[in-house]
Formats: sequence, C-alpha cells, structure tokens
Amino acid sequence: MLGVTDNELSITPDEFVMIRDFIHEKSGIFFAENKMYLVKNRLQKRMTELNIKTVRDYFYHVKYDVSLKEFNCLMNLMTTNETSFYRNEPQLTCFADEVAPKLIEEKTKAPAGQRTIRIWSAGCSTGEEPYTLGILLLEKLNHVHGVTVEIIANDISEQVLSQARIGKYSGITLRNVAPQILARYFDQDGDNYSIKPAVKSLVKFSQANLNDPRQLASINNLDVVFCRNVMIYFSDEVKKQLVRSFFNSLRPGGFLYVGHSETLHGISKAFKLVYFKNALVYMKESKASEAAGTRKPALTTTPVARPAGSAKSGALKALDLLSKIKATSTTV
Repeated sequence: MLGVTDNELSITPDEFVMIRDFIHEKSGIFFAENKMYLVKNRLQKRMTELNIKTVRDYFYHVKYDVSLKEFNCLMNLMTTNETSFYRNEPQLTCFADEVAPKLIEEKTKAPAGQRTIRIWSAGCSTGEEPYTLGILLLEKLNHVHGVTVEIIANDISEQVLSQARIGKYSGITLRNVAPQILARYFDQDGDNYSIKPAVKSLVKFSQANLNDPRQLASINNLDVVFCRNVMIYFSDEVKKQLVRSFFNSLRPGGFLYVGHSETLHGISKAFKLVYFKNALVYMKESKASEAAGTRKPALTTTPVARPAGSAKSGALKALDLLSKIKATSTTV
C-alpha cells in the first residue's frame, strides 16, 4: 500500500515507472531508476498540498486535468531552473566576439526585410539567458543602424515564464554582471534589478514543449539556437527528435550552442563541429558546402574559428561549384 505515513511518502518501483513514463511521454524528460528518490521527494509536498494520499491517485489527477494546470505544476517540480546571467562565459564570449560581428556584417548587407538577427533560447527558464543575449547584441549594435534583433525564448513551465516576463532579479543570479552593464541595462530598486525596456523588447517569451515537433515547426529561419543544459534531462530518442527540430529551424550557416559539457555524438551527424577560439559550436552547413562534401568555414574573420579541414570561404566554394557546372577551367 502506498501512501503518506508520518509525513513520509513511499513509492514502489512500479508506481515510479508509471509516473516516470507519463512525464517522459508528455515532456521528453526521463528519470532513470536511480532517480526514484528525487521524484518521491518532489511529489511529497505537492501531494500534501492537494491532500492526495497515494501516488496512483496523483497520477490520475494530473493525467486527466484538461486545464494542464497540474501538469505545469508537475513540470515545475521535476525540472531544475538553476540559471544566471552570463552563465558559461566562454560560450557567450564566442557568440559576442566571433559569431555576432559576422552576423551583423551579413545583415547590414542584406536586402530590406532580411536584416533581423533571429535567435532561439530553448528552455529559457526565468529569462537570464535570452536577456543576456539581448544585452550582448545591443553592445555590438551600438553604432549600427538598420539591423534588428528578435529573440524567441520558451520553456515548458508557465511559472518560470511569468518570472521571465517580469524581468526582475536579485542576488546570486546577477553575480557575473559587470557594474557598468547593471547600470546600463537594469533599473535598480533596492536589492532588485529590473531589465530595461530596450532589452525586454527584444525577447518574445512563450510556452513550448520541446518534446512536441509540431509545436516547434513554426520556428524557422534562425541564425542561432541556444539550448544549453536542457537536453541532459531527455532520453536519447527525444534528443534526436529535438536536434532534428533545431536543424530544420536554422538557416544554412546557422549555429547551435549546447551546454559546454554536452555533445551531439551519437545523437546527430547533421551538424558540423566548428572550433572557435573561445568555444566549440555546432553549425548547419550551407547547401553548397553539403553538395561539395566539404566543411564550410565558420562565420568569422579569424582563422582559428574554422572547422578542421576547411581552407576556403563559403563564397569561394560557391564559385568552385559554379565553375564546375559551367565546365570551365577557371581556378578560384
């Protein structure tokens, strides 16, 4: 018999699998058997609040709640929303100093209507990552006109999205923010710091389930995707499905940032790993590069940001391909 006795929730292996498989089916988040204690501890308080005595009763409660209110609550319980501004600075330095400048250069030369840098922060939690990206781009766009920024930020949890939309922060999450950045992009109210409208206007928050390809299909023509320290919660099957969604959402030449300790090895061969000076980043190759069977160099003017085995620019490769089509002997 499973229930709460002396404020202690007990759970059998079968009951754990029942809850675990439901969570996996709906969200893609997977808990191995050694995480049973974690699931139990996180369910206990919520079940007490609802006065639900057994895990089986809670399972049916959340399963048949058509409003999804309880499912959202369950996701809040089961996910760790630990984040901060400027988290993993080497990756952000790579983005700000090596990727963003080239994107800005490309957009300034693009036709009207195609001058927006589009970024997706997948699994954005309480908003620190997309706001950080917005700040980094505003710093780079300080003297640039005509280029705009759109950051799509989503999470499965409505609770953390509500906090993100408010954009008010304090304490340890701000520990890596330089004083001059705080002064320039935040409004201070005592110990609290609120994101200024100039940054907030760049970010569009919405609820999304990364385990639902249909929901993600509308996100496209992206320059960069950030999905850092999110896929660690997913099964390999869901990881593969999600990476396919990222590939389809990115434009040719677009970049995918995963967590610094994460890898696509065994998950996808669709991306090429690019060796930047400050970080390793995955890239969706252009059609010309794919046709030639070679790697496209990184979007940077420095030779260190070039995938192994690549020597020519994308433009030169395109000319190579064109010359072959015309069957000429011109050498580029």
